[in-house]
Amino acid sequence: MQTGVGSALRCVQLSPHVLFMLTKRFMPARGTKPLPRYLWDMEDLKKQTKGKYTHEPLILHRLGGRDPKTGRKINQHIGGGTKFDYFMIDFHRRGPKEPNATYDERVIEVRRDPNRTCFIALVAGWEGKRWILATENMKAGQIISTTCYIPESPQEGKEGNAYPLGALAPGSLVNSVEKFPNERKYPTTDDDVFIVTAGTCAEIIRHQDDFVVIRASCFEFLIYKLPHKHEFVLSKECMATVGRLSHAEFHDKIFGSAQMHRRFGYKMASGLFQKKDGYLGRKIRRLPPPRTLKPEGPPPESLSFTLTKEQQSGLTGIHRMPHMAQAGFNYREYPD
Repeated sequence: MQTGVGSALRCVQLSPHVLFMLTKRFMPARGTKPLPRYLWDMEDLKKQTKGKYTHEPLILHRLGGRDPKTGRKINQHIGGGTKFDYFMIDFHRRGPKEPNATYDERVIEVRRDPNRTCFIALVAGWEGKRWILATENMKAGQIISTTCYIPESPQEGKEGNAYPLGALAPGSLVNSVEKFPNERKYPTTDDDVFIVTAGTCAEIIRHQDDFVVIRASCFEFLIYKLPHKHEFVLSKECMATVGRLSHAEFHDKIFGSAQMHRRFGYKMASGLFQKKDGYLGRKIRRLPPPRTLKPEGPPPESLSFTLTKEQQSGLTGIHRMPHMAQAGFNYREYPD
């Protein structure tokens, strides 16, 4: 018998007679961690791109809310919809680290992306073309620059340009904020960066030592999208784009019918669920302290072991004798 042991197994003790297993559940508290959204298969995109960036449209393998490994339905209200091409977004903008040196690019076009809420922009430089998230005032023909130089005194950045967090003054509005510095992998998902939803931005609060504290800001029409305003402690070398993301009126869009909503890949709900609106009062709680993100370590090692029938029984002493001993049953293995 082979048994896989994952992260839930804390202690295993094998003896000739007894198997002791002490386990502990590492499950999140109820209602604190949302389920992952299975929209398309990222492993299939990695096979198509072979771990490299491309600005060409890619064919998506849609999952319809099902787990790509088990096929089990996880997201109940995702499925169907018109098939659209996938445009890979380059969230990791890099530039020279020398002072007064920038990497300039020209915006070729700004268009709607059916797989995202905000607009995307195609930019071109001497390294090639790539897609980035467009800010609210970005237009075709505009020149944007990127630098990785951190000056001694922070400064105000220009909208559309990318800077390290340590180079921007407190009060600056940023988007597409990296979680960890010097990390560049493709294809990149929206979970690898902060602030990717249409019309949102984050505000730099203060600088402390080698870190920068940012706060997720929200505006009146997005109060339901980012209501927490939590603070995060990030490295000064994390790159971010200055400005607020485009297409802020996306959340005011009226689909008009369930069929139109299904066209965008969302299945119709029953309509019985009503979110609490605070009509009878709300609990005002203090914001948690600033959260420091840590990179995920390697997955725990999987162990496998084989147990005999005698060890599986868990009996010791005189109880080791099986109930069918009188009928001639024993644990010996007979040759074929």
